[in-house]
Amino acid sequence: MSKIINIMKKSCCSLVIILIIITCSSFMNKAKIDFIGTYCVWENDPAQIKLTLNENHTYAYQDFSNPQQKIDLTGPWELRGLIIELKHAKLPYNFHHKWRFSEEGKVAKSRNGMSFYGLCKL
Repeated sequence: MSKIINIMKKSCCSLVIILIIITCSSFMNKAKIDFIGTYCVWENDPAQIKLTLNENHTYAYQDFSNPQQKIDLTGPWELRGLIIELKHAKLPYNFHHKWRFSEEGKVAKSRNGMSFYGLCKL
C-alpha cells in the first residue's frame, strides 16, 4: 500500500511540474521579426543594391552591379521561416531571389552561385 502511495505522490509531483513548465512557457514573449523595410548596401557603393519589403507582401529590388544587366524588379514575396523568397516572372538571368534574415531582422543575406550579398536595414 505504501508503494502505491509513493508512486501516486511522484506522479502528482511530476504532473504539477509539467503543468508549471507549460504555463510558464505560454507566457514567454516570443519576439516577432520585423522584415518590413528597406535593406541596402553602403550609400557610396556603385552596385546600388536595394531591397524594399512592403507590408502587403510586395517588394522592390534593384541591383546595378552589372551595368550590362541592370535589375529593377517588383512583385510579391513569400516568407518561409527566416527566408524570404522574391517571386518573379521568368528572367533570362539569375538574381538573388532568396534572402535569409538575421534573428533581429537587421541584416539580409543572399547567395547566388558564387556571389554573396549582405544588406543592412535602414
